[in-house]
Amino acid sequence: MAKKNAPSLNALRVFDVAARCPSFKQAAQQLGVTQAAVTRQIQALEQQLDMSLFHRDNRVHSLTPAGLELAPQLESIFKQLDQTLARAKHLNDNNTTTLTIAIASARLRFWLNHQLTDFQSLYPHVQLNFVNCEEFLSSKAAAELSTRIQHEGVDLVIAAGDIKDIHIGSQSLGTVELVPCASDPSEELLWQTSWLVDRENRNHQDYIKQQSKQLKHTPFIHCNDTQMALDLAQSQQRIALVDNRYCESESFPKLHTFATHRMTTKPELKLHYRKRRQQSVALVAFMKWLQLVTK
Repeated sequence: MAKKNAPSLNALRVFDVAARCPSFKQAAQQLGVTQAAVTRQIQALEQQLDMSLFHRDNRVHSLTPAGLELAPQLESIFKQLDQTLARAKHLNDNNTTTLTIAIASARLRFWLNHQLTDFQSLYPHVQLNFVNCEEFLSSKAAAELSTRIQHEGVDLVIAAGDIKDIHIGSQSLGTVELVPCASDPSEELLWQTSWLVDRENRNHQDYIKQQSKQLKHTPFIHCNDTQMALDLAQSQQRIALVDNRYCESESFPKLHTFATHRMTTKPELKLHYRKRRQQSVALVAFMKWLQLVTK
C-alpha cells in the first residue's frame, strides 16, 4: 500500500491560524493572503488527512471534532517551533558578533588590553570574550586548543608557538624578543642573580642557548608564569625574562629592563583560527586590525 504524502507544513500553519480566528476572512487578513487562498489550503489539508476539519455551513465558523482535537496540538507545536527558531537566530547572531579569544593573562594585561579601545571604537558591534591559555604553547596545550577551536569553544588563539593541525590556520604577529628585567639596575649582578625561567618554554630555551656563555654559572629558578615571575622580581633580587612588548605598557611593573641583552627567540607569536571557506565578518575584522597594530 502506498504511503500517503505528509500534510503540507504551510497548510497546517494556515489551519492553525484559521482555527483561532472567528472567520476565514480574518485568518486571511492575519496571514496576508486572500480568503480564497485560505479556503484552498484548508481543503487541500482535509484531502491529505482524509477528514473534515471545519463544518461546512456559511452561517457558522466552527471546528469538527477532528479539528478540535488537532487545533490545540498544532498551536503548541508551532509555538515551540517559533521559540526554537528564535533561539537559533539568537545563537547565529552571537556567532557573527561575538569572538572568544584565548590569550595568556600577562599578554592581555601588558600588551593587548591597552589597544582594545581602538578596536572597540572601530567595531562597537563586536563583543570580545576572553579565556586564559598558555603564553608559550606546549604540545599538550596546542592539542587542547586545537580541539576547542574546532568545536567552536574558542574563535582565536594568540600565543607563541604552533598548532599543528590541517584544520587550523595561523598568521604571524611577529617575533618574540625576550628581555631580562629586575628591580636592581646593576649590570654586574645580572649574571650572578637567580633567573626565573620556564625550562619547558621553547622561547626561554632559545634565549638560554643564545646566552649560554653568560648564563653558564647563573642559578635558575623554575617559574612558568610571567605574572608570578614579575611579582617575584619586584619583591626579591631575581631576574624575570619577559616579552619585550610588555615593557611598553603603562601597567608594567617599575622594573629595570636590560635592553642590551634583548634577544629574538623562536617560535614566533601567532594568531590561530579554524579554517573555513568563509570566515565571519567579526573574525576577519579583528585579524586585520591586529595585523595593523602589530606592525
